[in-house]
Amino acid sequence: MIAALELVLVLAAVWLLTWHGVPRLAKLLARALGLRARPSPITEKRLRRFRRIGRGYWSFRVVVTAFVASLFLELLVNGEALAIHYQGRTAFPAVTQWVDTLLPFVDIPSFQRRGDFGQPGQGAVDYRLFARWTRDPETLEEAIRELEAAVTAERSDAADQAAAADAGPDDFVRRRHAIALERAERFERDLEVLLRTREAIGAGEAWIVMPLYPHGPDELRLDLPQNPPNKPSLAHGLPLGTDTAGRDVLPLMLYGFRISLTFALLVAATGYLIGALVGGIQGYYGGWIDILSQRFVEIWGSIPFLFTIMIIASLVTPSFLLLVVLMVVLQSWLGITYYIRGEFYREKAKDYVQAAIGTGVADWKIIVRHILPNALVPLVTFAPFGIVAYIGALVALDYLGFGLPPGTPSWGALLRQGLENVRFHPHLTIIPTVALAATLYTVVMIGEAVREAFDPKVFSRLR
Repeated sequence: MIAALELVLVLAAVWLLTWHGVPRLAKLLARALGLRARPSPITEKRLRRFRRIGRGYWSFRVVVTAFVASLFLELLVNGEALAIHYQGRTAFPAVTQWVDTLLPFVDIPSFQRRGDFGQPGQGAVDYRLFARWTRDPETLEEAIRELEAAVTAERSDAADQAAAADAGPDDFVRRRHAIALERAERFERDLEVLLRTREAIGAGEAWIVMPLYPHGPDELRLDLPQNPPNKPSLAHGLPLGTDTAGRDVLPLMLYGFRISLTFALLVAATGYLIGALVGGIQGYYGGWIDILSQRFVEIWGSIPFLFTIMIIASLVTPSFLLLVVLMVVLQSWLGITYYIRGEFYREKAKDYVQAAIGTGVADWKIIVRHILPNALVPLVTFAPFGIVAYIGALVALDYLGFGLPPGTPSWGALLRQGLENVRFHPHLTIIPTVALAATLYTVVMIGEAVREAFDPKVFSRLR
């Protein structure tokens, strides 16, 4: 019940941030930069029409809200603690990891040693164990009793080995005696750490705040009774089960959604920007510039981009940015050039362009400020369908093993695992398939609504 309430509160906060906080921040930023641009009357009519198309408008809201929420996944779905405090020391490992994700070129360490936060050893802090101790001190008492029993047993074993060593000069017995003493001393040190932790918890000097779902995409669920892959089980805290390596499928799906949509948005935005500029130059200048560049576009478009990426991926392990660059260079900018080129040919013949040319306005200014805003209908219309295509391309590459590096949360990698275990673990196939189908369906609904809202026939009349 508490988890459901927390989920509702998080979704409400993300909704308010997406549709109230971000727009207001954008307006304040635009005012600070001195921007006073407003949409034209025809654009306002198109936006109002888009809002009246319910299936596309609400699909747009759902996708945008989900994407904004995915930008904060390190704070919502993560095995790292949001905040942890122990005897005057406070750390924010999940927040640090989130900032490191937002700033990929800055290395911000988030590693916290166990010894600094009341846990024996020098490895990374087990945040879920720390949370279990603070939430239920009886679990800590049980760990203390186990260590006390281990210390007693090792001390007894060391005493027996000492007696045997005194009975006769045996080097093997002496070594066993030394090992038993060393283990007993180590257990005593661990016991002292746990006793200090118990005192800190009792005095209120130890607390922790965990994310909404305290499991990350890279963690192995080794606390389960069965070997992976595990089927979905709410009793074991597995809403969607685990994959073949023992990783929780729910974080993999959520992080995979962010990676897939970010990849598609970057490829679409960069490719359409380049394609719009190339098509604009072709349509504006025409002549030999148009002929030569159009032949280059046709020849370049004949390159099988999927096989080219597969060849490159077989030679080097492609990173996320490398895949984006390959998709942009090989494919995403080509298709839109034809439409923008045609729009520029049509707009160039109109009176306002000829008037700008006659008054001596620079060509670049005419292309960018006069013609391009009136030639964006194809770009806006095809953008959602391009996003669908690029999500599918990334999933296909990951499925074939030529996509993102191994270990990266990926829907395609889960589909490949599902194919290998479809008989006994069909959830590995069903879950990513449903998620992919739902995502593509909502984006297609957005594209259909945008196409209908921006249809020029709706706002034209016969003369």
